[in-house]
Amino acid sequence: MRFAPKQFLGACERQRSAHGLSLADLRPTVPEHEVHQHTHEDAHFLLLLAGRYVSSARGMPEVCDRPALVLNPPGTTHKDRFRGLDGRFFTLSVPAESWHSVTKARALPDHAVRLGTAALLAAYRLCDELPRWDDASALVVESEYHLLLADAALDARERLSSGPPWLARARERLQDASDVTPRLSELAAAADVHPVHFSRAFRARYGRSPGEYLRHCRLERACALLRDLRTPLAAIAAQCGYVDQSHFSHAFRRAYRLTPTAFRRLLRRA
Repeated sequence: MRFAPKQFLGACERQRSAHGLSLADLRPTVPEHEVHQHTHEDAHFLLLLAGRYVSSARGMPEVCDRPALVLNPPGTTHKDRFRGLDGRFFTLSVPAESWHSVTKARALPDHAVRLGTAALLAAYRLCDELPRWDDASALVVESEYHLLLADAALDARERLSSGPPWLARARERLQDASDVTPRLSELAAAADVHPVHFSRAFRARYGRSPGEYLRHCRLERACALLRDLRTPLAAIAAQCGYVDQSHFSHAFRRAYRLTPTAFRRLLRRA
């Protein structure tokens, strides 16, 4: 079963187009047991706004019930579906020819994958643009789309480049270092390499220095915690290794162009 461009298993409640890109706010209409394997002709980003979603995209849990952004390149074949019809999702569709044109300039994932916080927030801003569409919206769409591409390219670089096993172990340690900052000498000693070699190899493999990657991991964790609107910002700051709430808010805004409070407002509006 092949899906034509902009075709999804849902009812469209709002739709707009700009620069060949199509934005849509949808609700699922097909029960889970009626969903069959299908192939999408175009590329699309799918933002899960509500409901319980089953996706085979890399990085997705068995059943996702929290906001998440999935990239499906052209030709993606899957059986992604909602459990129940009380969900909601936003899509940004990209014609296959436009996608292939972009891949000539940068490496992008060739498989379905869950993207990170920067892309998630860009998708939320796109979704938020739909109900207040005006003559400036096309520029907003184009800008956020390029942010999505940049995050997808970083994901592709991280997954496709090769590296020794000790780099993966070092990365895992940084992912687990939520409130304690390891020293570079400790990381290098654990890998049995010189600190200078460690730093160069880590940046070549992951596109960031070890310190930048640690900041990235902490912000990713903070973003996940922010989705529980009951958790105080001060508590999130403490759990993620920030000095205080002000330090956390400043770091979040510098990375994502909005404050943690503004991010929560996007969640509520969505």
